[in-house]
Amino acid sequence: MDRIARALQNPRFAVRILTPRERERSLNAEYLAGRWAAKEAVAKALGRSLSWHQVEVLGPGAPSICLDPALGIEGSILVSISHERDHAVAVAVWEG
Repeated sequence: MDRIARALQNPRFAVRILTPRERERSLNAEYLAGRWAAKEAVAKALGRSLSWHQVEVLGPGAPSICLDPALGIEGSILVSISHERDHAVAVAVWEG
């Protein structure tokens, strides 16, 4: 979380990592770290590298995943995000 909090001091950081819809919420280190972790978990579940904007993590409440349609990925992706004082973690499962 500390690393994300420091990165957030540069306004371009959130623009690089989050989609416009993800940036509609107020931005803090916990929120952005959770989104970062979820996007990485999705890429690993799919077994491929993705750009930050190809994966959109929407909420509030239970997070939902929207993928760039150009990826041509079928199925659904379930994701869980958890925060602690110092860390954010996420797990993603692809049901394809």
